[in-house]
Order: sequence, then C-alpha cells, then structure tokens
Amino acid sequence: MRMIATIVVMGLISAVSILSALVSVWLMPVCFLALTTLFVRNALRKIPAEKPISKAILVFLGERQKIVLKEGWNFVPLYPFVFDFILIKVEKVVQELPEHIVRTPDLAEIGAKISMAWIPGIKNTEGITYEESLINYLNTGGEDGVRKNLSDMTEDRLRTWAISNQEGPSDWVEAMASKDEALEVLLKAILGDSLPKVDSDIPTTAWMKYFSRPRRKPSLNEIRMGWAVKDPADQSQLWAGLQAEFAKLSPEAQGVLESQVGKRAEAVRKIKEGIQNIEDGQGMFSQKALGITILRFTVNAISLKGKTAEKAESDAKEKQEAKGEAREIKNVSRRIRKLRQNNPEMSLEEAIRIVQIQQGKISESVIRVLGASTGLGQDFLGALGFQKLPGEKPASDPSEKKGGKAPEDMTPEELDEYFDGLKAKKKRD
Repeated sequence: MRMIATIVVMGLISAVSILSALVSVWLMPVCFLALTTLFVRNALRKIPAEKPISKAILVFLGERQKIVLKEGWNFVPLYPFVFDFILIKVEKVVQELPEHIVRTPDLAEIGAKISMAWIPGIKNTEGITYEESLINYLNTGGEDGVRKNLSDMTEDRLRTWAISNQEGPSDWVEAMASKDEALEVLLKAILGDSLPKVDSDIPTTAWMKYFSRPRRKPSLNEIRMGWAVKDPADQSQLWAGLQAEFAKLSPEAQGVLESQVGKRAEAVRKIKEGIQNIEDGQGMFSQKALGITILRFTVNAISLKGKTAEKAESDAKEKQEAKGEAREIKNVSRRIRKLRQNNPEMSLEEAIRIVQIQQGKISESVIRVLGASTGLGQDFLGALGFQKLPGEKPASDPSEKKGGKAPEDMTPEELDEYFDGLKAKKKRD
C-alpha cells in the first residue's frame, strides 16, 4: 500500500508541474480540480457485494500482487494502465467428477463416482497466506483449471490403488466393498500434508482397520502381506501380523502411532461428512498447490463395468432362477404329498398329473384319460370345466363347483377342498 500511495503522490506532483507550465496562474486551480476529479473518478472501482460473492487480486503493471481487494469501493489509481484487478468468485463449488473406469488385479473394470465441495482460498494455515492461495488458484487456471486438476489427480491415484497388490483390492468383488479404503488413498493423494501424518511403512488403511472398534475385516492383499489371518478360530488373532508389528514398538511409540492413526481417521470422517465451517474457510483440508480448501470429499459408488458386469448380472439371474425353481419344486412336492394323503388309492403318477393340470401344463385329451383312469370320473372332469365322457352323466353342474372355476383358476386351498368333497362323496356312495 505504501508503494501505491507513493505512486499516487508522484503522479499528482507531476500533473501539477505540467499544468503550471502550460496554463496561467488563474486557470491552474480549475484545471487541477478537474484533473483530480477525473483521476479519483477513474480510480474508484467497485467489487460487487451481491452474489456471487467475489474478491479481487490487485495487479500492478501486469503482475499479480499479494493484495486482496474486498467487496465495495476500492481505490485503484491509473486504472487499468498501471493498476488493475482480477475478480475471483469465492463461493463454494460442488464438483461431481466424471465416472472413472479402472481395472482391478483380476482385470475387471470398475467405475467410481466421486463428488467433492471446495472453496477458493486458504485461511489460517501455516506456510501460505490467503493472498498467496488466491494467486495459486489463478495460476492453476481458476475454477476450470482446478476442476481439471482434481479430476486428473483422482483418476491417476484411483487407477494405481485399484491395480495395487499391496494396498488395493484383490479382485472386483473386494473392490465393490472398498469405498472407505478408496476414500482414504484419494484424500492422501489430493490433500498430501494437510492430513495428519502416520509414521509407518505399513499402509495407513491397514492400521485404521486394526485400531477400529469393532475391528474391520482385512482384504485378501492384507492377508497375503502377512498383516492379518483369514477366518481365524480366535477372532482376537484376526490381525495377528499387525499385532506382532505393534508389539515390537516401545510403549511411547505405540501411543504415538495409535494417536496418529486416530487423528487421520477423524480427519477422513470429517471431510467425508462435510464437517467444515465454510464461512470461516478453515484450512484443515487445504490443497496449497491449487489454492483451495476442500470442504467435502466422498466416494458415492463403486460399480462393476464391461463384460464382467454382464457376466455377474447373468450369474445373479441364474441364481435367482435356480432359487425360484427350487421353491416351485418344493411347492409341487408338497401338493403331491397332500393329494396322495387325501386319496390313498391315487398313484404317484396320477398325483403328479393332477398338480400339472392345476398349473396348466397338461392338455384336455390327457385330462380326459386321467379322469377315467383315476376313478374320479365325471365329477373330476366336470370340476375342471370339460365336457362329459361318452355314456357318463355329470354328478352335478360344474358351475356349482367353487363358482364354476377351472382348476387353473383355483387356489391350492380350493382344490384341496374340492378333492376332500369328492373323497367324502365316494365313501357315501
């Protein structure tokens, strides 16, 4: 600001000197007043206070200065030739990243949908001032540049994690259930030193599972690395490998490691849930290179893609069909058993055919033969809604049988009731 004041004073002195040389003493005050008015009028520039909320970075001779102009009127002398400013929208930006397609170790394709919220500028953070962060934001390319950088960073780190045989999933099945692990590695890649550090060569995701209560299940890769045991008889030995590594540390080092992992887990939880004071712009989750504060970061979904997805869908459909067939067979078996219990003289083949009739799987000609062979005769055929056999008279009008329903329209209970009636009638006769 001192530099600006010096330039203004020198400019006014130069203007007075030029006026004194060009005009008479009587006209000089008038000319001076007119020039001063024009100078001030040109220098007064307004940063809009209405939405979108904006701030501005001062520019001197084409170079960005570490000076922020706030909303309202600002004094920008010799605008725009000597001093200028660049407007920056400093409202929250919600970014839905394009779905990233990556491959797991079994070469299956998975897609990850990620969303985040951020705001330009970083406040109250060691190592960078608010003014410097806004300049970094502009140097990145503003909102469009930051969006592209975030998308590229997440895609690169996600691809590395998905195919890794140490920290990533072992196959697509495990990847589908690894949203939290993916979130952790992506945050570490984007935020870097902004996340609490964990001093260990073992991936932090493994330590976070170990210290969680109840302890989370390990991945196959974590089992292969010797950090955990698959399905131990004693669940306390689930993370036996990490437990042994932890036991090697001194009590002080154990306390430090557990504290570091706890702080990292809490930071991940906060940023996942968007627990952040947007108005204060707290810089706990800052990305200094991009000049932004991350307010929220979530992995919304991990889904299967490509031919593997088609095969998985086909397998799931086959399993559902197999379950349906098993239920149908069970139901048919129950119906057959009940028919034979109610009609001891009925053979297994005849019972099967009757159940198939109810399901509409036997033709009228077979039904006629069945009616004669079972000994149920015309009562059976009449109940099914067919014409009488030659030389036989119906015992009753089919319309009187359960409202004249055909067997395919009868419920299992109605059909049981009908056969019970036939059995009782036969005994009376």
